[in-house]
Amino acid sequence: MYADGIEGPFDSIESAHALMDLLAETILDSIKDLNRDHQIALEEAQERRARAIELTIYKLKTLNSHIHKSRLLLNDLRTLRRLILNERTTVEQAMTAM
Repeated sequence: MYADGIEGPFDSIESAHALMDLLAETILDSIKDLNRDHQIALEEAQERRARAIELTIYKLKTLNSHIHKSRLLLNDLRTLRRLILNERTTVEQAMTAM
């Protein structure tokens, strides 16, 4: 927690996971936009621009893969934290809560 009480993007596993979700969504939106721009560049015979867009799409897909892996790692860390701190509820506790 910061001194002024505002939570930062990596103050908790959950906030880091939310940030990764937002980044993944932004990457997918950018890829959609770039696919459209790529099509326009091809139609206008702008080869160099089209190749630059292809490379950018490739890099974004690579980044998206890393983001996906990071989200899985954060899930693992969240599970491990629950096990360490005994936060996971048992089946009996879950049934009692219903």
